[in-house]
Amino acid sequence: MNYISFRIIFICIFLPPIMYIFSVQVLEGYLQNSREKEVKKVIIQDYEALYDGRYSIKEEIHNNIDRFLRNDTLQALGVITKIVVTSKNGELLYPYYWEEGDIYFNKQREFGGDNSESFNYIKIAEKNFQILNDGLIVSVDVKVKHNSWLTNSILILYLFSSILLLYWHYKKRVSEWVAIRENEKKRIDLLSGKLDESEKTLEELSRKEKDYITKVEKFKHDKDNLESEVVQLMDEVEIQKKKSLEIDEILDEMERLEEDSKKNMALKQEKEREIIQLREEISQLKMIEVHGTKKRKKDIDSVEKRFTVIYKNLIFNKKALEGYIHLTQDFQLKAEEIIHRLNQDDSLVNIKRKFFNKKGKLHIFEADFSYSGRIYFKKRDDKKIEIVTIGTKNTQEQDITFIEGMS
Repeated sequence: MNYISFRIIFICIFLPPIMYIFSVQVLEGYLQNSREKEVKKVIIQDYEALYDGRYSIKEEIHNNIDRFLRNDTLQALGVITKIVVTSKNGELLYPYYWEEGDIYFNKQREFGGDNSESFNYIKIAEKNFQILNDGLIVSVDVKVKHNSWLTNSILILYLFSSILLLYWHYKKRVSEWVAIRENEKKRIDLLSGKLDESEKTLEELSRKEKDYITKVEKFKHDKDNLESEVVQLMDEVEIQKKKSLEIDEILDEMERLEEDSKKNMALKQEKEREIIQLREEISQLKMIEVHGTKKRKKDIDSVEKRFTVIYKNLIFNKKALEGYIHLTQDFQLKAEEIIHRLNQDDSLVNIKRKFFNKKGKLHIFEADFSYSGRIYFKKRDDKKIEIVTIGTKNTQEQDITFIEGMS
């Protein structure tokens, strides 16, 4: 049976990257809206200083946005925020670049100094008021950097969810398959028990039938004897009456036995029909089991032909082919990777351990794959390598027993 459907595999492979891309886009949109609102709140803090002309609106915007970006904790997680502030007439206010000709003076000083400096205050205040009166245009562009803490966390979350979904589906399908096999086994045992019971009942009925036939034959013999005695003892009336009564009783008994025999014959025929039906059901179940065995043999033959063509330097034991067929698809890929290395050069394979069989004649090497996978092989006299058996940690005891029994 197929443990996992292709649809679930397709979903688990393609859903994480799709959800990752969608989530990053949604996150960027959300952060852009929220950050734009936050920037608009902090962009102007000291209106009084701007209207007094103590410093220009560019400096105010530059200082407030720089402070906002310095305190931004999302930058460390890979969120890149680009802010552009312009006036209604298109003048760039942020990013702020100091240009020659801009008015600048000591912000700590108050009014009342030199006339030229007072004039600068007034000029800056007028410009600040004009820009604020026209309004500011704030443009915020937020990008979430790929391969950052935030994006990697999102991707790992979706990958882990996909793996959990795949594992849950696999466990569910395996449980269903085990339940079906258990139900089939229970049904076979139940039918076998009914068949044994019916055969015993049939034997009992056959024995009773023989007893009844024996009794009927005996009664017929007695009847014949009695009839001959009646003919001979016609002169003995009293005896004749007694004999006649005995004959009537015997005839009644014979009729009763014949009726019982007919009932037993009908019951026997009914039981025989039940036995035939049970045998047909058992035969169908055995045919299903044989069909599964033939399929496994066909798969083994197919794998053997493919390995023989691809791996010229290897020889595969039937036990190894059977073990390979019973592996999951992921384990089969990892096992074939080790087989490919053995075919090229056995020195490329890490030997986990080496042991002898009970007779001490064979040097068997063990290599592992995917943590719990095991491949056992030996070097032949003709320089070829024989794959003795393939299995997992769960079948390790049976594999070692097989190796120890080899001659």
